[in-house]
Amino acid sequence: MGFFTRTAMDALMKTSHPEINRRQCWNLHPHRKPCTTCKDICPYGEEIFTRPNLVKDWDPCTDCGLCVSACRSGCIAPSPEQVQRDTAAADTDNDTIWIGCEKSTRKNTVVRSCICALSWEALAYLALNKKIVLDLTPCGQCENDLCAEQLRKELTRLVDFFGQPMFEARFSLAYEEKEYPYHVQELTRREMLEQVSHGSKSGTKKLLQMLPGLRSEEDSGVDFRLLLHQRTKQLKAAMETPLQYGYYMPKFTDNCFGCGRCEKACRANALKFEEMPNGQTRMVLTPWKCSECGVCMNVCSNKGFDGMKLYQLTTLGPVVLHKCTKTLCKQCGKPIAPDSAEGLCSVCRIKARTQKRQEEARLRAEQLKAERAAKAAEEAAKAAENAAGTAADAAPTVETAAAQTAETAAALPETIPAGQSATPANVAAPSLEAPRSE
Repeated sequence: MGFFTRTAMDALMKTSHPEINRRQCWNLHPHRKPCTTCKDICPYGEEIFTRPNLVKDWDPCTDCGLCVSACRSGCIAPSPEQVQRDTAAADTDNDTIWIGCEKSTRKNTVVRSCICALSWEALAYLALNKKIVLDLTPCGQCENDLCAEQLRKELTRLVDFFGQPMFEARFSLAYEEKEYPYHVQELTRREMLEQVSHGSKSGTKKLLQMLPGLRSEEDSGVDFRLLLHQRTKQLKAAMETPLQYGYYMPKFTDNCFGCGRCEKACRANALKFEEMPNGQTRMVLTPWKCSECGVCMNVCSNKGFDGMKLYQLTTLGPVVLHKCTKTLCKQCGKPIAPDSAEGLCSVCRIKARTQKRQEEARLRAEQLKAERAAKAAEEAAKAAENAAGTAADAAPTVETAAAQTAETAAALPETIPAGQSATPANVAAPSLEAPRSE
C-alpha cells in the first residue's frame, strides 16, 4: 500500500472509530488504580487495545461505542459517525424512539450491538427530544455480565439525572414480547424518502459542525455530554419553569485551603479557581464538562473533599462550590494549610531542613578541622621538646669523650722511654739509597 493510499485510509478511519485523548486517561494519573474497562467490554479488546490507553490496531473496530459508554474519564471520544448515528433518531418524525440490540426480534428504530453501547448522555439527549422505549427482551438471555452491569449503571445515572417522575415519563422498559407490540409507523414511499433526505441533511450538518475549525475552543471536544448540554439550554430558553437535572459534583470541606492541585489534575478542565476582590478564592465547576472521574479527590492531600454529591441544577453553567481564604507560605508565597508548621509549605520546610543540616555539617567540619590543627600543633611542640631534650642529653656525652681523648693524649709521652722512637722495633725504616741495577 502506497503512502498516499495509507494516509487517505488513516484519515477515513479517524471518522469511523473512536479517538483516544491520552491526557484524560486515568492510567496516566499516579493516584488512580489501573483501569481496563475499555479493553474488557470491547468484543475485540485483545486485538485493539494493548496496554491501558494504548491502541494497537483500529482495524477490527466496528465503532459499536461500547468503549465510549464504558469510559468515564472522557479518554475515549466517539467518532463523528457514531455521534451522527446515535443522535439521528432525534430528528425523525416519530414520537417514540425504540432502542434494541441486534438479537431483538422487534423492528426497533435504533439497533445497536448492545443497548449499553449508547452512553447515558446520548440516551438523555434522545429522551429530551422523544420518548424512549428500551427493548430489553434479549437481555434476560444475555451472557455478557459486563454489558448488563454497564446498562444498570446507565439506567441508574439516568434516574439521578432526570429524577424518578420524569424518568418514568420519558422512558419505558419492554421486558416481554407482548409489551408495546406496535411501534412501527407506517409511511408511504414519498414520506419515507422525505424522512431519509431530512435525516441525511441534518446528519451532514452535524458532521460539518464537528469538523475542526468550525467550532469554538470551548466546544472542541464535541461528544454526547456537550450535545446534552446544548439541548438543556434550548429547553431552558423555551420553558417558563426550567427542568432540574441531576449532576454529580465534588463536595468540598472546610479543610480545603485552595492549593490548586485538584485544578491541575482535572483532565477535562472542568474545575477552576478564581481570585475574588475580597481576597478569597472560589472553586468554580462546569457540570457538563465534569466526567465524575474523581481524580480531583485522589490528589487532595488535606482531605478537602467529601466524595461526590448529587446536585439538582436548572442550569449547567459554572457553579460555585466552595470559598476559602488562602494562607500563604512565608518563603515562596504558595497556599498552605492554616495549621502548617512554621508557616511554611512542605517544599520550603524541606529546603529549610536541608539548609540547617548542611550548616550543621559545615560547622562540624570546621570544628573537626580546628581540632586536627590543634592536635598537629601539639604534636609538633612535643616533637620539638623531645628533640631539645635529646640534644641536651647528647652534650655531656661529647664533653666526656673529649676529656677522655685529652687524657689519653697526655698520657702517651710518659709511657715511651727517652731517646727511643715511638715507631715499633719490628718496623724497618725506609732506605734512602738509590736502586741497584742487576
